[in-house]
Amino acid sequence: MIKTPCPICNEQMRDHDEKEIEKCLWEFVRESKNPVVYASRKKTICPICEKEMLDHNTSETRQCVKQFVDDVKNLELEKED
Repeated sequence: MIKTPCPICNEQMRDHDEKEIEKCLWEFVRESKNPVVYASRKKTICPICEKEMLDHNTSETRQCVKQFVDDVKNLELEKED
């Protein structure tokens, strides 16, 4: 379950339209898979476990990113109903 606002734009995921969801998801996945490169730009907080992405190991990153993507997909389904 998503515990924090969007890790990219800091707005609630429910308030995103389809284009914003796609943009923020893409950026989050890209930054999560290589947090050292993006850490100097800004600190990214995991929306699933609320730890810094830089503190995740590879396995935790995969798990949290997958869970976030799944949760966002479920939000999209709820919005369409």
